[in-house]
Amino acid sequence: MTRFERSIEIACPVERLFAFHLDTRNAAAISPPSQRVVRVDGTFPVQAGDVVGLEVRPALLGRALPVPQRWRVRIAEVRAPELVVDELVRGPFARFHHEHRFAAMGSGRSRLTDRIDYALPLGALGRLADRVLVGRLLARTFAYRQEATRRLLEGRAG
Repeated sequence: MTRFERSIEIACPVERLFAFHLDTRNAAAISPPSQRVVRVDGTFPVQAGDVVGLEVRPALLGRALPVPQRWRVRIAEVRAPELVVDELVRGPFARFHHEHRFAAMGSGRSRLTDRIDYALPLGALGRLADRVLVGRLLARTFAYRQEATRRLLEGRAG
């Protein structure tokens, strides 16, 4: 099992940041070109126990792969305004537990922390793929997602 964690400070109230993450359709607006979310199915805002379907179009060398990945995640926990947890039900990982943590920083600022515990399938081969590729891909993906979230919630374009 591998843990990935990354935080960013955003100039918006924690309640607004929390509400943004309760609508998982926002995943499409913050997804990087290398992991484009092209479809989100579910009920919004999400609640504990809800299941959300995602269609992700990964890219390799700048070109979208012809077959999308289909993810199903279950919302395991919602605790306003500090936590949303989703867990992979079906998708490319053997395990994927994602905690979206929110903390008020004062003066209308918030901290967003993504904490992910994950494992790839295929045992030793999956662990090698994690060290060589997947860990780096997650780091780039979540850096992009957090910056995109900041731009959207702070009202800045591009």
